[in-house]
Amino acid sequence: MDSPRLAFPRPPAVKRQFFDANGVSWDVWDVSPQDLSRVDYDRRATARAQGDVRGFSASVYPELREGWLCFQSTLEKRRFAPIPPDWHDLPDGVLRVMLEVATPAPAAEPLRPRPTTND
Repeated sequence: MDSPRLAFPRPPAVKRQFFDANGVSWDVWDVSPQDLSRVDYDRRATARAQGDVRGFSASVYPELREGWLCFQSTLEKRRFAPIPPDWHDLPDGVLRVMLEVATPAPAAEPLRPRPTTND
């Protein structure tokens, strides 16, 4: 019996790791605004937490509408846009240059605990 084939709108996610000039390890992967509408990033939103994403659309800066590369180390994240063709095949030296000119990404706000009711 043949198993059903999954149809991907683009190739499966590729993640690369490299080291910058200071020996810091960086992970890099591509991000598409369409990906954001398929993932429940804000678990505090009741409708999305229950799986309803019909009314959700990702709002991104105009320069990021075609997607970006996310560079992440243990200390920070950066964004590089647009995504270069075949970026995953580029030498580490080219990724280092892209990292240097990438824009620092804003830090994510930590989730705040839900208020509790004292009976």
